[in-house]
Amino acid sequence: MSESRERSPFPAVGGHPGFDLVDTVHWRLDSSRAIDTLADFDDVVAWCAQMGVVDDGALAAVTAADPDAAAREFRAIVALREAIYEAVFTSSESAADLIAEEYVAARGRSTLQRDAGSASWRWRVPGDVSAPRAAIAVLAHDLITSDLHAARQCADDACGWVYLDTSPRHNRIWCTAAGCGNRNRVARHAARKGA
Repeated sequence: MSESRERSPFPAVGGHPGFDLVDTVHWRLDSSRAIDTLADFDDVVAWCAQMGVVDDGALAAVTAADPDAAAREFRAIVALREAIYEAVFTSSESAADLIAEEYVAARGRSTLQRDAGSASWRWRVPGDVSAPRAAIAVLAHDLITSDLHAARQCADDACGWVYLDTSPRHNRIWCTAAGCGNRNRVARHAARKGA
C-alpha cells in the first residue's frame, strides 16, 4: 500500500452507494475527458471509508495488504463497478452474472454476527484484503435486485453520473443542479443569445 495522499472527497450524489461507486468515473460518456478517481486499491479503501460500506475494523486489516493481492482486488472491484453500470443501464446479463457470482462468493467469505445490545444479526465481511470487494458485491446485489424505476443517468452529453431520482415529481435530469444543470442552462442561454 502506498503512503497516504491528499484526496478530494468522492461524489455522493447517486442515492445508493453502488451508484456513488459508478460515479467515481467522471465524464464517463466522453472518453477524451474521462477521469477515473479510483486509481489504485488505496483509493478503493478511501472510498469505502468515506461511504461507510466497510467497518473500521475490516478496513484496518486491509491497509496491510500484500501489493499483489491488493492489485488483484482493485481490478476485481473496477470490474464490479462497471458491471453495476452495465447491468442497470444496458441490461447486460453478463454484468448481472458477475455481480451474482461476486455476491455468492462474498456471502461465503462473510459471517453472521449478532449486533451488540440488539436483537438483530448482520453480515460481517471478511477482515482481509477482500473486505472492500465483498462489501461492494453485497451492495451491488442489493441495488440491482431493488426497484430500479428511479435509476437515471445525467442528461449532460458527457457526464455519465448515475443516480436514483427521488425528487417529488421524479423529473430530475441532472446529476447535480449546481454542476451539470447550471452548465447546461448557461450553455442554452448563450446559444439563444448568439442565435
